[in-house]
Amino acid sequence: MVGEKHIPLHNLGVGWWDCSSYNGDYFSCSSRSGGVDNPLAQTLDDQGWKFGSYHPGLCQFVMCDGSVRVLKNNISPYILGLLADKADGQIIPEYE
Repeated sequence: MVGEKHIPLHNLGVGWWDCSSYNGDYFSCSSRSGGVDNPLAQTLDDQGWKFGSYHPGLCQFVMCDGSVRVLKNNISPYILGLLADKADGQIIPEYE
Protein backbone atom coordinates (compact mmCIF):
# COMPACT_ATOMS: atom_id res chain seq x y z
CA MET A 1 0.00 0.00 0.00
CA VAL A 2 0.95 3.63 -0.37
CA GLY A 3 0.05 6.16 2.28
CA GLU A 4 0.53 9.75 3.25
CA LYS A 5 3.89 10.24 4.91
CA HIS A 6 4.12 12.08 8.19
CA ILE A 7 6.47 15.05 8.33
CA PRO A 8 6.82 16.73 11.74
CA LEU A 9 5.70 20.34 11.44
CA HIS A 10 9.12 21.85 12.14
CA ASN A 11 10.77 19.54 9.56
CA LEU A 12 8.91 20.82 6.50
CA GLY A 13 11.48 21.33 3.76
CA VAL A 14 14.18 19.24 5.49
CA GLY A 15 15.55 16.84 2.83
CA TRP A 16 15.40 13.44 4.49
CA TRP A 17 11.97 14.18 6.05
CA ASP A 18 10.22 16.19 3.35
CA CYS A 19 11.26 14.83 -0.02
CA SER A 20 9.77 13.15 -3.06
CA SER A 21 9.28 9.39 -2.97
CA TYR A 22 11.42 9.34 -6.13
CA ASN A 23 14.38 11.06 -4.47
CA GLY A 24 17.49 8.95 -4.99
CA ASP A 25 19.49 10.91 -2.43
CA TYR A 26 17.55 9.54 0.55
CA PHE A 27 16.15 5.99 0.67
CA SER A 28 14.05 7.04 3.63
CA CYS A 29 11.94 9.30 1.40
CA SER A 30 10.08 6.30 -0.01
CA SER A 31 9.70 4.19 3.11
CA ARG A 32 7.41 4.06 6.11
CA SER A 33 6.10 1.14 8.15
CA GLY A 34 2.79 0.43 9.81
CA GLY A 35 2.00 -1.88 12.70
CA VAL A 36 2.32 -2.43 16.43
CA ASP A 37 5.73 -0.74 16.58
CA ASN A 38 4.73 1.86 13.96
CA PRO A 39 1.28 3.35 14.63
CA LEU A 40 -0.02 6.31 12.66
CA ALA A 41 1.26 9.74 13.71
CA GLN A 42 -1.08 11.26 16.29
CA THR A 43 0.06 14.89 16.24
CA LEU A 44 1.73 17.28 13.81
CA ASP A 45 4.83 17.28 16.04
CA ASP A 46 5.12 13.47 16.33
CA GLN A 47 8.82 12.68 15.77
CA GLY A 48 8.30 9.13 14.51
CA TRP A 49 9.09 7.94 10.99
CA LYS A 50 5.44 7.09 10.35
CA PHE A 51 2.49 7.37 8.08
CA GLY A 52 0.41 10.41 8.90
CA SER A 53 -1.45 13.36 7.51
CA TYR A 54 -2.28 16.98 8.09
CA HIS A 55 -5.94 16.02 7.64
CA PRO A 56 -7.32 16.06 11.20
CA GLY A 57 -7.82 12.56 12.59
CA LEU A 58 -7.22 10.56 9.43
CA CYS A 59 -4.67 9.32 6.93
CA GLN A 60 -5.29 8.25 3.32
CA PHE A 61 -3.91 5.10 1.71
CA VAL A 62 -3.99 3.41 -1.68
CA MET A 63 -4.49 -0.27 -0.94
CA CYS A 64 -3.00 -3.20 -2.87
CA ASP A 65 -6.34 -3.78 -4.63
CA GLY A 66 -6.23 -0.24 -6.05
CA SER A 67 -8.88 1.21 -3.75
CA VAL A 68 -8.32 4.39 -1.76
CA ARG A 69 -9.17 4.18 1.93
CA VAL A 70 -9.20 6.63 4.78
CA LEU A 71 -7.91 5.24 8.07
CA LYS A 72 -8.58 6.99 11.35
CA ASN A 73 -5.45 7.95 13.28
CA ASN A 74 -6.65 5.91 16.23
CA ILE A 75 -6.82 2.65 14.25
CA SER A 76 -5.43 -0.25 16.23
CA PRO A 77 -1.72 -0.61 15.43
CA TYR A 78 -2.33 -4.38 15.27
CA ILE A 79 -4.94 -3.94 12.51
CA LEU A 80 -2.67 -1.43 10.75
CA GLY A 81 0.02 -4.12 10.73
CA LEU A 82 -2.40 -6.64 9.22
CA LEU A 83 -3.29 -4.16 6.49
CA ALA A 84 0.38 -3.43 5.84
CA ASP A 85 1.41 -7.07 5.37
CA LYS A 86 -0.23 -8.51 2.27
CA ALA A 87 1.41 -11.92 2.61
CA ASP A 88 0.82 -12.87 6.27
CA GLY A 89 -2.30 -14.97 5.55
CA GLN A 90 -4.21 -13.36 8.42
CA ILE A 91 -7.85 -12.33 8.24
CA ILE A 92 -8.37 -8.62 8.79
CA PRO A 93 -11.18 -7.92 11.26
CA GLU A 94 -13.68 -5.12 10.76
CA TYR A 95 -12.19 -1.71 11.44
CA GLU A 96 -13.28 1.93 11.28
